[in-house]
Amino acid sequence: MTRKKLISLTLCLLLLAGGGYYFVKKNRADQETKVLATARVERGSVRRELEATGIIKAQVGASVKIGAQATGAISRVFVRVGDPVKKGQVVAEIDARELLAQRAEAAAKIKLAEAKAGYESVNLPRHQSLVRQGLEAQSTLDEALQNNRVAKADAEAARAARATLDVRISYTKIVSPIDGVVSQVTAQEGETVVAGLQVANLVTVLDPARLEMWIYVDETDVGRVRRELPVEFRVDSQPGRIFKGAVDRVYPDPEIRDNIVYYKALVTLDREEAQFLRPEMTTQCSIVVDTREGVLTVPNQALKWVAGQQTVFVVDKTQPGGVRWVTPKLGLPGLEKSEVLEGLAEGDEVATQIVLSGQEKPAETKKAEEKPALKPTGSSVKKGS
Repeated sequence: MTRKKLISLTLCLLLLAGGGYYFVKKNRADQETKVLATARVERGSVRRELEATGIIKAQVGASVKIGAQATGAISRVFVRVGDPVKKGQVVAEIDARELLAQRAEAAAKIKLAEAKAGYESVNLPRHQSLVRQGLEAQSTLDEALQNNRVAKADAEAARAARATLDVRISYTKIVSPIDGVVSQVTAQEGETVVAGLQVANLVTVLDPARLEMWIYVDETDVGRVRRELPVEFRVDSQPGRIFKGAVDRVYPDPEIRDNIVYYKALVTLDREEAQFLRPEMTTQCSIVVDTREGVLTVPNQALKWVAGQQTVFVVDKTQPGGVRWVTPKLGLPGLEKSEVLEGLAEGDEVATQIVLSGQEKPAETKKAEEKPALKPTGSSVKKGS
């Protein structure tokens, strides 16, 4: 081979090597992994929560419909919707003129009966004396004794009749049985109320501080709900405020809505929380069924689904692409963080947003475990939750 041919061959090899190096370098650059956001693996608390829909309800006895046991025209209504009332306060009156006249008649009959009884009480000793002296027959004394007993009984019956009228007159004054706020007034002055088998509702009084919440729990989750589990919930009328309570009981009877079985968990609310709530409000609830404190945690945003596995990308500049693929062993899953049992160390920097080679979008984040909330239907549950 001549010197000229040797030089030409050497130049060709150098060109081929340079081109190959450029191609490999460009291909690697095209396949670099891009980390858009990161977080740290750290120790903290993890909570497992059940999400459900709830409804604010008045407790039993907290909403009272006040009726009338007397028949007559309504003469006065003293309250309007929203007025505060005290226990025993008169909220309405029924015309009692006829009953008052009957009471006056009963009082007169009492006086007449008492007068007769007084006369018979004075007359009886006279007959007793005359019988002892043999001046009157025994039958006269027996008749005097009987007249005395009848007069006393008549007086007692007259007093009882007056007491009955007093009770009937008391029914004409409609009083509140509890402290609370007037929530409904269905009576108007001048309307006639007829007392019958069903008492007519005139005024409704609500104690706004005695509230509870019904949570509709899916049948697949009800086995994890028990008494005293903490509950956090929100309402649309108080944005940004988190209300707290605890499960008081779980009703054994199911409720079937849209072919899905739910069970009601009851949460009793304290007075401080109740002042910001109203009956029939829809709530978005979280029941805390398990809590782990001081455990190693990883943000759920760092858990990606790759090839059907939950994968975490640990930032490691020594690895190709600047990340290291890890398939950790997880413990308790939470809504924002999950417990790490193996595979990650405290302080590891993990990618929460990452674009893998060959992809134009960030890798899919693991979605927090949750149940679809019940869409309220029917009269007892409001729509639009």
